[in-house]
Amino acid sequence: MTKLGTYLSSIRRKHNLSLRELAKQSELCDVPISHSTLWAIEKGKNSRGNVPHPNPNQLKTISTIYHVNYEKLMNLAGYTPSVDKLTVEPTSDGATISATTKWETSHEPLDVYGKITAGIPTFADEHIIGQTIIPDDLIRRYGRDNLFALQVDGDSMSKVIAPGFIAVFAKDCEVENGDICAVLVDGENATLKRFKETSRAVILEPESFNPIYKPLIFPKNIDQDFRILGKYVFATSLLK
Repeated sequence: MTKLGTYLSSIRRKHNLSLRELAKQSELCDVPISHSTLWAIEKGKNSRGNVPHPNPNQLKTISTIYHVNYEKLMNLAGYTPSVDKLTVEPTSDGATISATTKWETSHEPLDVYGKITAGIPTFADEHIIGQTIIPDDLIRRYGRDNLFALQVDGDSMSKVIAPGFIAVFAKDCEVENGDICAVLVDGENATLKRFKETSRAVILEPESFNPIYKPLIFPKNIDQDFRILGKYVFATSLLK
């Protein structure tokens, strides 16, 4: 059985329902689901012996007839939520954050780091605060070992990434003007900023509703005490 199948089986048996009864209930939903499909999902294999991969609409139906959380089913089925259409509205005492969720196929966990210590390029195990699930597309595009994740601390980029969200970065990736990056400043402080380069300086710009944050400017005629750790490629609210 898969994790999803084990979970659904336990719920069904707890309520003493048959798969045929549940299939009958699904006829009232927008996307009905057959007895054989429910059986395959629960057992973790279909008639050909392959692991079934229910789509989001099927999982929405299952969440309705089982009376369980849709997001939990999506996670168990190997999907991960990414932030879509993030909106941050300033208020008198901070900001109100809202976002829609876009689900992407995903199976790979990635360690999430809370704090970067001075100059450790591969990071350190003692700073792992959890894991997040990353989309398969990111792995195909950048490579599993070339990705790392940080939990956003602070609001210097609140117009783009909300505090507490998980940001995923690609290492050894070409950074262009306008890209958001994780940057190590003065060999010890990690920050999240938008990268901008002119003929005279490199500028790390905040994008915050909080006016206390100012750009960090590194003139090219002096030693530049910063190092780009990776380019921002993905954000999610999921932390396991």
